[in-house]
Amino acid sequence: MALLKLVLTAALAGICAAGDAQAYDRVASLGESPFASAFDDTGNHGTMVDLIGALDRVTQSSTEIVLRPFARSLQETAEGHADFHLPFIQADDVPAPEGLAYVMDVDFGPVAFVIYSRKQAAFDAQTVAKASSIDVEPGHERFFPFPVEVTHCVRCSLDSLLEARTDALILSDDVVDPLLADAKYKEIHRALYKFFPVRALVPANADSSATRRYLIEGVRRLKATGEFARITGNNRKYSDWQP
Repeated sequence: MALLKLVLTAALAGICAAGDAQAYDRVASLGESPFASAFDDTGNHGTMVDLIGALDRVTQSSTEIVLRPFARSLQETAEGHADFHLPFIQADDVPAPEGLAYVMDVDFGPVAFVIYSRKQAAFDAQTVAKASSIDVEPGHERFFPFPVEVTHCVRCSLDSLLEARTDALILSDDVVDPLLADAKYKEIHRALYKFFPVRALVPANADSSATRRYLIEGVRRLKATGEFARITGNNRKYSDWQP
């Protein structure tokens, strides 16, 4: 009898686990970012995490969120392990990464890319091409019609600017601006480079119609109520403020 009870308990646990595995309507893979999508002792948090929660609420559905380094997130989404990837900055006519397709009907941006340089040797959008060394984040190399170098440490690049070892850093302002609260960066100069749209990516070789409907309809509803702007901050006007 005890053995039968144990077997039934184990079977019930297996059924519950299988049910949990099927509980979500879709999987979203988010590229890890300090302010947009991060994980700590409190769980997943950030603007993209909050946005997906709001999309689920207005569409009355559920999305499993997984956080991955950007390159891995793109690869796993292309392989079909996730239904969509967020966020991805679209640069002019640059095609989507291999195996992926843009959801062109939804714009999660725009995001402002800002040129960070030294106040004593400041660059702007018209002059930055003359800089000898320009740092950008991985994956952004194709955004620019001039030579750039990849940085894996934004704070390190800011320090390099101060020491005149780097001429400029071009990056989205939501990543860099919070770091400028540190008084040691008071000699950093800001200048707008360009606005880019932010898109979702879906697997190119899969039927993504349901995912596209979720994103299009969810964003439409959130924008209609103003909640989209409140979550993403897209209602703020760009300002060339200086540290």
